[in-house]
Amino acid sequence: MWTLDAWMLSARLAWGRPALRVASIAALSISIAVGLWFTAQVLPSAKANGTFAYHYNIYVGIDDLREWWWVFVLPGVWVGLTVADLLAAYGLYRTDDILARSLIILALLWSLPWSVALFYLTVINSV
Repeated sequence: MWTLDAWMLSARLAWGRPALRVASIAALSISIAVGLWFTAQVLPSAKANGTFAYHYNIYVGIDDLREWWWVFVLPGVWVGLTVADLLAAYGLYRTDDILARSLIILALLWSLPWSVALFYLTVINSV
């Protein structure tokens, strides 16, 4: 049974592990920093043009144009998934520390493909 008290106990135990704390802070910091950088780079041109190239395919080029406010969707999804992952990891730590550690490592490792994807979307949208 999941209760707030059980989650808090598990989270306190996990937060007491320095490696988990550092990895969690790093994963969340990277997702927020790259998301803010992406938004700052792409938003001015997207608002000026009224569109945002949401998807780029190496074979056919830009194949999905969206409204300018879609600039916020990908960074928001990334930060949301990272937060959900970390909440699950901290809640599961007391009952399954290996799964919790794996989820925190996953949150840190998926920063690389997300960062690369947002970088290339920045290149496409700021030309």
